[in-house]
Amino acid sequence: MKIEDLYDTLPEFSCPGGCTACCRNFGIPSQTKVEAARIQQFLRAGRRRTGKARGTTCPYVVPEGCTIYPVRPLICRLYGVSPDYLCAEGVRPLRLLHEDEEAELWQLYRENFF
Repeated sequence: MKIEDLYDTLPEFSCPGGCTACCRNFGIPSQTKVEAARIQQFLRAGRRRTGKARGTTCPYVVPEGCTIYPVRPLICRLYGVSPDYLCAEGVRPLRLLHEDEEAELWQLYRENFF
């Protein structure tokens, strides 16, 4: 199983343009070694560096939005699509994950990527 396979099981969710509320309130996103490697490869390919976390602001966010959006980790992808991680701005996908789906997702994540 690839990490992308796991990501593909999530409901589609689009943040409003320019919104960085969650990125500014939760600090450095948790990530596995697989995700960290993907992020570093993405940054190197774009000749970018990791920023510095400031308080509760993610090191990957700039005023325009997320600089690693295509390779953001699972926790960022869950935000807004899970009843446990609802968007504070009130944006919702067409379908939220069911708690059983989320539990299975976390199990697969732990089994395959930790």
